Amino acid sequence: MDSTGESHTASVRQSEPGLGEEVMDFAAQNWDEAALPGNCNAASTHADADFSAPTETDRTEERWQISQSLRAKKKQAKERKFQQGGDFSAGSRPTTDNQPKRRGRPTRRRPPALPKDDLKVVFRPHQGLPLKNVTTQAISDAKVEACQWKVRWDQFILCIRPGSNIALASTPDTTVAMAMRGVTSLNINGRPHPVNVYVTAGEGTKKGVIHGIEPHTPSETIKASIRFRTQSVTLVDARTLGDSQSAVLTFFGDNLPRYVYYRGGEKECIPFRNTVQFCRACGEVGHRTDVCPQPDSPVCHTCGMRNPEVNHNCTPTCAICTGNHITGDRSCLKRLKPIRKQAAKPPKKPHKPAPRWFQSEEEE
Repeated sequence: MDSTGESHTASVRQSEPGLGEEVMDFAAQNWDEAALPGNCNAASTHADADFSAPTETDRTEERWQISQSLRAKKKQAKERKFQQGGDFSAGSRPTTDNQPKRRGRPTRRRPPALPKDDLKVVFRPHQGLPLKNVTTQAISDAKVEACQWKVRWDQFILCIRPGSNIALASTPDTTVAMAMRGVTSLNINGRPHPVNVYVTAGEGTKKGVIHGIEPHTPSETIKASIRFRTQSVTLVDARTLGDSQSAVLTFFGDNLPRYVYYRGGEKECIPFRNTVQFCRACGEVGHRTDVCPQPDSPVCHTCGMRNPEVNHNCTPTCAICTGNHITGDRSCLKRLKPIRKQAAKPPKKPHKPAPRWFQSEEEE
């Protein structure tokens, strides 16, 4: 394993177990972190390994199949909850008048959450297109034009993530998502901009990491070799992390298995955590190098100085924690994002019968 793989492995092992999201090493930043589809629960047959790296077209098609499979599973789970009498309506959370009012400095309001059951189509532009300087109307018009006017503006919701420099379209219509995933370029301000488009798995999935896997092992081989004993959980995708000996497992369900069995051997499944994205082109934190809006800005990759002189003396400075080490070093204490804790569901109030009009049955 190279140093990058060792950095990723050590960082993941030092993290506390919990419900996590994703972990991404700087050596594997060019890998899309979207969840990928499939379905396997107890298969143990070892498939013949084809160690050729998958193409971008194969990965895009695989993401689409996963999103469709997960959407069907979510619909089935929702129907089961409905049959069991569960209340999952939007206004089911009780409100009280005794809640303390927030005071102090006003904070920036978060945008409303997108519909959970919608398909999420991600548009990741190539270098040189800062989406924060483009209006959502211009991007929406460009998407409709790129789809040859087969979709309408009222069929999707568009939002921009300026920190990651990506655009996200949410739609409940499968035909709209199919039309968007075929887009390869967006015409914005009279200039074509190439983009990578893929469909994410959405909510309802959890990811874990296992170690000791042969590098570049095909996804189907890993899925066919994984077994686990956790109930009500389905393995939908598995893939290796770049050139490392670690693999990412994507499960559909409420729980993440603590241990899995790979070719019969027990392996600990560690929650997958996200790393803070750092661009080595412009030195900014928050986006990856392949989507940098300013790839030509000169910056020192060691100390982060803008417009550095040739052969200047510099001290390594981390752009994430300002420590005396290069950005992304495994000794950085803030390299991994904290795990988002899920909000606790409010307890259900006991059912109280309506008051009677009469004091006794005799009066009635």
